[in-house]
Amino acid sequence: MPIVACEMNMLRIKGFTLVELLITVAIVAILATIAYPAYQEFIKKSRRADAHSALLALQLAQENLRGSCKHYALGGIGSNSCDPGDPDNTTVKGSATSKDGYYQLTIDGVVSSAGNSYRLVATPVGKQAVDSVCNPITLEVNTSYPNGFKAPDRCWE
Repeated sequence: MPIVACEMNMLRIKGFTLVELLITVAIVAILATIAYPAYQEFIKKSRRADAHSALLALQLAQENLRGSCKHYALGGIGSNSCDPGDPDNTTVKGSATSKDGYYQLTIDGVVSSAGNSYRLVATPVGKQAVDSVCNPITLEVNTSYPNGFKAPDRCWE
């Protein structure tokens, strides 16, 4: 008979009690509520790289166009078309959306009607539209900032 009692004790040791299981679930829930917002912020920040690369590619296209057109394009994004007398009718080669589609790109022609400066604007769309901190991300080239003024600063980190 002692053998049977020993086997019964071994059977009771296996498994978890309900209290242990509830404590584990509570710990996992607490960790998830802390980790999920940090994860979402990391995702938003990583998607900003899509805007950075798109704006820098558009800046390069603007510089290439200016080499032959003598002014920057303020008319929009699409194909290279140079109107020698009117920057507002000149367009630059590129896409109006970023590579991954998280940003809509535009050229703000309000900066200079002479065509010697421009502001590129990346506005978050789709899943990235919740990024209110970096709405929009801009890159401005003018006589004071020939290499480009990037704003907001924290969005270019």
